[in-house]
Amino acid sequence: MTCFFASCKSDSAVEDCTNDAFDRGALLTNWADNIIIPSYELYVDELSSYKTAVATFVATPDIQNLEVVRTAWITAYTVWQNVSIYEIGQAELKNMRDYTNTFPVNTVLVESNISTGNYDLSLSTNLDAQGFPAVDYLLNGVGTTDAEIIAVYATNGNAANYKTYLSDVSERLLSMGNEILSDWKGSYRDIFISNDCASSTASLDKLTNDMIFNIEKVTRVAKIGIPIDFFGQPPVIAPEKVEAVYKQDISKTLLIASIQASQDLFNGKHVNSDTEGESLKSYLDELQIEAGGKLLSAVINERYDAAMTQAETLDANFYLGMQNDREKYKVTRDKIHKIIEVLKTNMISALGIKADYNDSDGD
Repeated sequence: MTCFFASCKSDSAVEDCTNDAFDRGALLTNWADNIIIPSYELYVDELSSYKTAVATFVATPDIQNLEVVRTAWITAYTVWQNVSIYEIGQAELKNMRDYTNTFPVNTVLVESNISTGNYDLSLSTNLDAQGFPAVDYLLNGVGTTDAEIIAVYATNGNAANYKTYLSDVSERLLSMGNEILSDWKGSYRDIFISNDCASSTASLDKLTNDMIFNIEKVTRVAKIGIPIDFFGQPPVIAPEKVEAVYKQDISKTLLIASIQASQDLFNGKHVNSDTEGESLKSYLDELQIEAGGKLLSAVINERYDAAMTQAETLDANFYLGMQNDREKYKVTRDKIHKIIEVLKTNMISALGIKADYNDSDGD
């Protein structure tokens, strides 16, 4: 996906720049000031705490410090689910989502990088050897017991390289987060808000597409569809492809956080507050868009709520749960699909937004 920063007011885009009476600038301001920037601030804060915990663990690998760094990793990983949506601006240019959360992790490549000590995490060839999935492996998967994991960092002949790799992967997460946050708090906020028309390169159109892409590809496909082999006839379940496969009991937490983040953006809900500002919901309501005899925004929220309710019924451990009761996960996938259907058909049509990516890989 290519990122365009050109304003819709430029000569080349004037005839594509059309507006209705709704104040798109107010919506973009609410998104930027009350949702996106605060989400990045929270994300960077949690990553900073996590990075401090990594430094402590690397200095003294013991069970207490291992538990502390694991807890900090889970918190940062959960907050990441909010930030994952915003693949726009520098986040898009830097391919932040893929570098942060490509799973399953390539453990062979991780071990090769550790063994040789020769790697460049900025290269696309290392996409699946870094980010939160790599940390999952490094904190939870390099041994079968906590004692074995600690030994890898304390007494293993290659302990120094393991420590360095964990530190490097963690530092890259933090540095990427800081770079994107700094850009938003610098010039990009104003660029984002001023690009307030209706066109394929306008901020609202692009971020709405990002929101739909995230709930469709990142949430529906990657978190559920691929590991349950949705289209398999018969399906060959691949539990090793679930998110956080080595921790195993937080995949549900990450799924729910991802769905909630999407719904909160739709409703314009401020971070850590019940306040709602201008949003896709209020945009649809001002235009009085209906579906099935009720406001379209209400239909969309009902579908989000139904998906959340279904997701709550899932096992905390997706790795085992999918093998024991695939149907429950299929139903959850279908509930999420119902959200996508109404976002991609009713909503973007009503708002004059064109989908900017192809849905060809399925789940």
